[in-house]
Amino acid sequence: MIQVGVDVGGSHIAACLYDSIGQQLILDSRSTYHLDPNWEAGRILDTWSTVISTTISYAQNKVAGVGIAIPGPFDYYEGISRITGVNKYECLYGMNIKNELATRLGMQVSQFRFINDASAFAIAVSTIGKAKSFERCLAITLGTGLGASFIINRKPVFSDSQVPEGGFLYNQLVDGVMADDLFSTRGLLHLHHIVSGYRASNALEIYQMATTDSKARETFQLFGQELGRFLSPFVEKFGAEVLVLGGNISNAFEYFKDQLIAELPIAEVHLSGLMDHAALIGGALLMDDEYYGELSDLLKEM
Repeated sequence: MIQVGVDVGGSHIAACLYDSIGQQLILDSRSTYHLDPNWEAGRILDTWSTVISTTISYAQNKVAGVGIAIPGPFDYYEGISRITGVNKYECLYGMNIKNELATRLGMQVSQFRFINDASAFAIAVSTIGKAKSFERCLAITLGTGLGASFIINRKPVFSDSQVPEGGFLYNQLVDGVMADDLFSTRGLLHLHHIVSGYRASNALEIYQMATTDSKARETFQLFGQELGRFLSPFVEKFGAEVLVLGGNISNAFEYFKDQLIAELPIAEVHLSGLMDHAALIGGALLMDDEYYGELSDLLKEM
């Protein structure tokens, strides 16, 4: 079966065919477009449709459907955008994205399914990635923000006494500061400025400096230590057996791995290894009817 996986970010959309038998993306079909999230609604939806249509054109047979990983707030079960107050895609608020895409692409509404982008990442790593041999996984993405998903047997946990409300970590407070402001690109840049007095332009710059600059290495070490201290009680309460990292900052894992693990109650900490493919794979996996049937009630809780 051939499915389409879609990854919608703050300023981009990517789509790719996924071969469920071979459990791999068909990379030649990948289509990516960078866009302004403050465009008017019609232009954004037309762009999304064009990218998805371009990917579908590579399929030799009819595709089963389109699974879309997209950040919230979002009604993932109904496909209605609830994004507001974040200066991106606010023009889509209240719109039924399933209906809009189905009309533009000439497909059935039932062929479109949605999942939170962090959950899509976690579903991918727990299905075909580093966490596939573990029952309980905490998967986090370190990038523009802090994404997180608690997983039991490939299914995200959103409402349970063992996880924070919604399964979110970004909104947890650390000494009065949101975790999203600490364990993200802006948090790393701020920490590096405190350590070195230098204002780096992005995380990649600090990473590249770390090969020769002790202040850059110290920044990552402190980042790993503080991240470990933050995650430790959540890992312990949930009973996570493995922690899997993704996102741009995880590329510097070699510089903060030891400090992170030293603060955690588990030693199984891995990079996802799926690069920027995880959200695409997680989205595509939604088109497995049996699996999606198990997820449906959970999606209503998001």
